[in-house]
Amino acid sequence: MAFRGYWVPQAQGCDAQLGLVVERDRLVLKNGTETRTFLDIDVCHSCVGGAKSNGIEIWLIPEFGTARPSPFIVRLNADKVLGETRLSLKEASLKQRFPLDEVPLRRCVK
Repeated sequence: MAFRGYWVPQAQGCDAQLGLVVERDRLVLKNGTETRTFLDIDVCHSCVGGAKSNGIEIWLIPEFGTARPSPFIVRLNADKVLGETRLSLKEASLKQRFPLDEVPLRRCVK
């Protein structure tokens, strides 16, 4: 998966304490020492545009297989702009603990 890694706000350096970790089977929100891990990740290539989607914008949807709604969506190539990544946080508590809602993110390469 080309999107694995540590994602930080574009205005911050790769040593930023606020960010998102994308791994094969989990997503981790991070703010300093506070973290929250999410499993059951669905990868959607046609969530934007349906059957006519060109697959540019890809969504990662955590806790997809659970009974409750997903707490956020990772939008890779958000708004069909290559390299633009944003989180759409749906829970007020997550917005407060991890202030990343609709913040442009960039991937740090180690």
